[in-house]
Amino acid sequence: MNYEIVVGLEVHCQLNTESKAFCGCSAKFGQAANTNVCPVCLALPGALPVLNVRVVEDAVKLGLATNCTIARHSIMARKNYFYPDLPKGYQISQFEEPICS
Repeated sequence: MNYEIVVGLEVHCQLNTESKAFCGCSAKFGQAANTNVCPVCLALPGALPVLNVRVVEDAVKLGLATNCTIARHSIMARKNYFYPDLPKGYQISQFEEPICS
């Protein structure tokens, strides 16, 4: 009997950017609580996220360094969760078409 080993990784890393992934708020660590927030961070009605281009550039660089396939198109979707540490009730995910695979 032959087996093929298949390994998948879900990678979480801290961004090395001046601003957050989906808004212009500062990503600087150690600031006072609730000072680096905006309507997008708080998921207020009508506030739409705008993707930080640097985040995509860094993801592509990491993908190239790890011999991934880089997608020409990617889909960002809201995944709804009800966790005490997730007051928005959702996170943005790339399940269907990630930048790197």
